[in-house]
Amino acid sequence: MATMQDQRQDRSVGDRVSAITSTVDRIAGAYGPAMVRWFLGLMWLSNVNWKVPPDFGGLKNYVQAGIDHPVLPGSAWMFEHIVLPNIMPFGYMTLFVEVGLAALLLSGRFLRVAAVISVLQAFAIGLSVANAPDEWYWAYLLMISLSIAVLVQAPRSRPTAPRTMGVVVALVGVVTAITTIKGGFGGDNSVTRSLFTGRNDIPDEFGNAIFIGSIALGLVLIALGVGTWALAHARAEVRRGAGIAMIVVAALLLLTYSDSPDTLIIGLGSKAVHCGILATVGLCLLPWRDPAPEPVTGRSGTES
Repeated sequence: MATMQDQRQDRSVGDRVSAITSTVDRIAGAYGPAMVRWFLGLMWLSNVNWKVPPDFGGLKNYVQAGIDHPVLPGSAWMFEHIVLPNIMPFGYMTLFVEVGLAALLLSGRFLRVAAVISVLQAFAIGLSVANAPDEWYWAYLLMISLSIAVLVQAPRSRPTAPRTMGVVVALVGVVTAITTIKGGFGGDNSVTRSLFTGRNDIPDEFGNAIFIGSIALGLVLIALGVGTWALAHARAEVRRGAGIAMIVVAALLLLTYSDSPDTLIIGLGSKAVHCGILATVGLCLLPWRDPAPEPVTGRSGTES
């Protein structure tokens, strides 16, 4: 009798474990790929503002670290004689690549291309600073691993819906307006802040990288979010035209990024991060068609 009760209890425990496992697998399969690419996309997006043309002073420090603390034989010579003398074109290439990577990953478009470029970019950064003082070389290996994870999950990952992105952008606008409210309507280049005023990496450094600008810029982001939500219901031709226009405008605005006065040409405390947000919205608006499901085959190999 006791043995039968023990067997029932074992089956009951096994059923509960199986149910929990199934639930975890279902949730991970539904949301995991998007979470991985969003984490990677936000990482790239939060690190674009300090790459400021035309001098790219912050980037020069990374290049100098690659010269002073080489990772591979010959890498110091490359940084000293090729990259450093041509820091402006290399700087613009880095800026556009990382803004583009953030937009592709956050929108979920062309993920395989984005993942491969992310691997190469992470490797290039690690090649310059992995041996520098106070650097943790595993960080760059983890960046590469996360990029590979995006590549592996690309077949199961769906693009971000325009309505979802509209809500996200509007929320970014709200937080931006609240964060910069003490700097006045047009802002003071985010010198005076009401949020993210500490010195911690989380949330202060991240908040200062993303929620930056002014009240006016926050309102612009809210309007962009609302417009994105509305365009989600428009015809494919309208969405395609609006999406392409936003991507082109984002690229042109990025060309105006300058250290004097450290904003885009539109002012209002705008930074490179806002070009990434605009490009992301543009990519989300591009029409997307679900790939045809793979045929289900039976044991004989014929479609069922």
